[in-house]
Amino acid sequence: MRFYEFKSSPAKPLTPAQARIKALKDQAKHAQVAVKAERARQKIQSAQQSLNQLEHIQQPKRSYKALHKVSNAYSAWQTIGMYGTFNDALSAVLRKKKTGSVAVRIEDTNKVVLYSN
Repeated sequence: MRFYEFKSSPAKPLTPAQARIKALKDQAKHAQVAVKAERARQKIQSAQQSLNQLEHIQQPKRSYKALHKVSNAYSAWQTIGMYGTFNDALSAVLRKKKTGSVAVRIEDTNKVVLYSN
């Protein structure tokens, strides 16, 4: 026989009192794991509910005004158009810049300049 084939000492069976204590300890460990899992599930459920509430809030419609200066920096701003998304306004402004406008910019509905070049 090889050395690893020997058992160091056979395990004695537990007495009924010892078995009951071991079972109660195991139940306590399982209960702790179950409580942790339930807390995590409730946190996830709460986060999902708050996300759903945020998704249902209507975002106000925003519009973007694209402006450009044609000949020099001292001329007045001329409106290119009003756009529903920033990307549409940006592409219009960049097209005007490419065709020779001196300056371009994008404003939102509150007249805050979001892009200037």
